[in-house]
Amino acid sequence: KQWYQRRVAITPGSQETNHKLVLARLEAEKDVWFASSNSSKVDAIMQFLQVCIIQRSMFTASDAIYCAKFVELCHNMQSSNFSTLIYFDRIFSDVSHIVTNCTDNEASRYGRFLCETLKGIARWHKEKTLYEKECGKSPGFVHIIRGDPSGDGEKRIEKYLDYENFRHVCCKWHFKLTKAMVFCFDSKDYSQIRNGLTVLNKILPEFPVVLNLAQALEKRIAKVKEEEKTARPDLYALAMGYSAQLNSRRHTFIAEEKFHHVEKKPADSNTSRNSSPARKDKRADPKRRDEIESEKKRRREEDAKKEGERKSAEKKLKADSSPKTKANGVRERDAETDESRSKIRKK
Repeated sequence: KQWYQRRVAITPGSQETNHKLVLARLEAEKDVWFASSNSSKVDAIMQFLQVCIIQRSMFTASDAIYCAKFVELCHNMQSSNFSTLIYFDRIFSDVSHIVTNCTDNEASRYGRFLCETLKGIARWHKEKTLYEKECGKSPGFVHIIRGDPSGDGEKRIEKYLDYENFRHVCCKWHFKLTKAMVFCFDSKDYSQIRNGLTVLNKILPEFPVVLNLAQALEKRIAKVKEEEKTARPDLYALAMGYSAQLNSRRHTFIAEEKFHHVEKKPADSNTSRNSSPARKDKRADPKRRDEIESEKKRRREEDAKKEGERKSAEKKLKADSSPKTKANGVRERDAETDESRSKIRKK
């Protein structure tokens, strides 16, 4: 009762004051959170994920949203030694390992955390002006550092990730997430398939977006439905439910070319040579076409002549080697021998 009275006694003005005090404290401590003389940005992000984010994101649904929002706050405050790019990359690289070890409820909360994370990334992906405002010059989006910052006379060269490259990275993260889900479905393990479907249901408002990735998921879901229809009906029901929701969002899928810039592959040299304008002009010229036809006809006649000579030679060889021909030759030699003997006797 006393707790309830204290909560009721809090006025909107006191809430705003408390909010400002909390933000002021976070602003004062932001450079200490990830600072360490012996650890790199990657190590700092890995420790942050293992100790803080991953564990708390599975406590409750509100904790899952809180974790995603806190990371967004770290980015906006530009905390020292915090790389937003590395953080997102590690999040989507370790999905399959985390999903494997979750309970059903933990997978649901983890999926909610991923959905909130994808929502923040989608905001930057959709609007170039918003990306340039919030991320264009942010230290969390530095992806190349050259030189030793602490060395005398050395300059620290920072290259910020531009908008188009960020779209490429977003596509890579979506691909990693798809690959993690496919890995769960191909494992044939009950827990992995169930947790994968649970996570996909939670992130459905934000994923999938790219058409070819959605089609890859559809194929795996269809395979799960076929294999689990009689073996494990509960997995079949989950797969059927997700498949129906995925089909209802089919109109929102976009081609990969619209999601990010895709470089066109160079045409095959043979194709380009055959389809060149000069070659088409030669084929279209009647005189040139007649020359080509006459050359083909001459070659066909030469081939037919050679084939006839070859067949006649083979026929003659067979005739000479036949038993009948050999017997006739022996008779002729015997007759010549008898005739010569008779002439000698007469003499």
